[in-house]
Amino acid sequence: MVFGRRGRREDQEAAKEAERRALFAELAKRPDTVCPFLGMVAARTEYTDGVSDQHRCYAFGDPAELSAEQQTRVCLQRGYGNCPRYLRGVLVIPTEELEALRRPPPPIQPRTAAPSAKPAARPAERRRLPAVLFGLLVLLLLVGGIGGGTLWYLSNRVTSSAAAATLPAGTELKAELTGLSAPAGGSQSLRASASIGATEAVANTTLLYVIDLSASTLQGDGCGADENHDGQSDSPLDCEIAAAKALNAQAIENGTVGAVGLIGFAAGAVTADLSNAAEAQALVAPDADADGDGTPDVVQALESAFSGARRTPVGFATFSRGEAGNTTTDFSEGIQAACDLLADSDNPNRLVVFLSDGANRGGDPISGVRPCDPAAAFQTFAVGAQASCEQESELGNLEDVAQLTGGTCTSVTDLTKLPDILEAVVVPQITRVELTVDGGDPTDISDASSQSLPVSGPTDIQIDHDIAALGGGSHELCITVFASDAGGTGSVKSCSPAKAEGGRLTAD
Repeated sequence: MVFGRRGRREDQEAAKEAERRALFAELAKRPDTVCPFLGMVAARTEYTDGVSDQHRCYAFGDPAELSAEQQTRVCLQRGYGNCPRYLRGVLVIPTEELEALRRPPPPIQPRTAAPSAKPAARPAERRRLPAVLFGLLVLLLLVGGIGGGTLWYLSNRVTSSAAAATLPAGTELKAELTGLSAPAGGSQSLRASASIGATEAVANTTLLYVIDLSASTLQGDGCGADENHDGQSDSPLDCEIAAAKALNAQAIENGTVGAVGLIGFAAGAVTADLSNAAEAQALVAPDADADGDGTPDVVQALESAFSGARRTPVGFATFSRGEAGNTTTDFSEGIQAACDLLADSDNPNRLVVFLSDGANRGGDPISGVRPCDPAAAFQTFAVGAQASCEQESELGNLEDVAQLTGGTCTSVTDLTKLPDILEAVVVPQITRVELTVDGGDPTDISDASSQSLPVSGPTDIQIDHDIAALGGGSHELCITVFASDAGGTGSVKSCSPAKAEGGRLTAD
């Protein structure tokens, strides 16, 4: 009976091996411009020459959907060898298909007659032991992979340096150091990869638009035509309004924003009423349309924003009129109003888009009114040719506002680009990559990315950056990938020991 079971098992193994060899034979026929992991929904070995919504990635066993951009830029190009999915698929079980293409298995030998029970049969059993152990290793690695355990490289059986993190709104962010070239000409090429997913469409973010309404927003070039119908076209204020409207449209499409609010500031701050209800409503859904006119209520309030000369009130004219003083630009007023409004929100993610075209000239120091309680991330924007994130002010600048809250500051000198820039605030994006060598000061290596940063997700990037050749002994290399989603900002760090001669990079 024992020999019968062994025979059936060998028959099953032989059948599986024959099936795999048939798969290998089909994959080997592909041109070098087509990734071996690319297949169709209905057939693992089939593909089309162009983009298809039926294409799937089989790098991790279960077929995964692919965007048109991924197919064009990666799957159907010779560069698929740099794709993070490909690299992890090659190096992580289950990947028997590609491993066999690189090292084809020996021909299947016909099964011989069942061995006798004599001790002489034991050497044959010992010869089969490595295969059995390898099968157990495959099983263990499969279980570890399914359970989220440690990933193992096949080539040298060392743990991967891959690291993962979750951004505030639930977006997955990953980074991995993959290799270091041998020294050449006093330098070495560091290779890494990073990826960002798509935010799960859960409306658990409160988003506030805080816009500068001071007198200077009516001076100089802007964009957006006459957004607030004040008879003055293409002012910086028009551009702020156009940008916030574009962002609100993106928030509706993205599905991650549950509530929006609107604040205007100059020397004081005013919170806009966003409903025609009897009582003022400061927070509403981004697509709320209480008056049924087909325009979101927050957009109507944005289009009612008004400014004027110094000492002339600023504010919003609908749904109920609200005004603030206009003698200077006071960041602390806008910040405090945002914190107060966010305190009324139950959403776990709180995001503030804070726009100003000038310096902080009045009120309290920023450090005295930050951070909010509960916490909120401020994404700040210096709007206009004369504006700067680091414009000098003893009260604090836009960069200080961002740094104190875990956000970032962006200078927008071309106001016509502001609406497009702000749209990315609620879309997952990789914003920056930094490198540290042996615990030294971080270096921005964003320019080494295969795609210009910031880049919106879901997407994968490759990083190829030259560093000064390492000296003898052991070293540590780390990359930190910074990103944001509708809930705020975050990062993931991948570190690996490295040797001067280069090679595969791994975690301890």
